Order: sequence, then C-alpha cells, then structure tokens
Amino acid sequence: MKKIEIELDQETFAKIEKLTQTYHCEISDIIKAMIEQLTQPEVINDSFIGKWSNEAELVDTIVADILKHRNL
Repeated sequence: MKKIEIELDQETFAKIEKLTQTYHCEISDIIKAMIEQLTQPEVINDSFIGKWSNEAELVDTIVADILKHRNL
C-alpha cells in the first residue's frame, strides 16, 4: 500500500465525511470507488443509462433511498 497526503477545502472534506457515514466506510474506500468509477469505459448505445450520465448525485440519492427502504 502507498500512503498519500492531500489537502482539501472544508466543503469537499465535509462531503467525503458524509459519504463515509452514509456508506459506513473509510475515506480510502471512497477514493478507491471514485477511481474505479472514473476509469470505467463509458457505456455505449445505452440510452437509458445515458440519460443519467450527468446526474451522479441524483442516482446516488435514488440508490441510497432504495437500499434504505429495502431493509424495512
């Protein structure tokens, strides 16, 4: 494993902290997921998924809501 040090503005750090609480994970897990997402090839010829390509936060909210209500 490599160790890195980064500087973030307070707003970005607060978002990361919220994500770690929401998904019950470490900051390193968030960074790993972000890198995995950013290095995935774009979905080609999928008009349904393509409609959501610029709505990452909305999709995250929808998925979190689904998972929350799924466990009721």
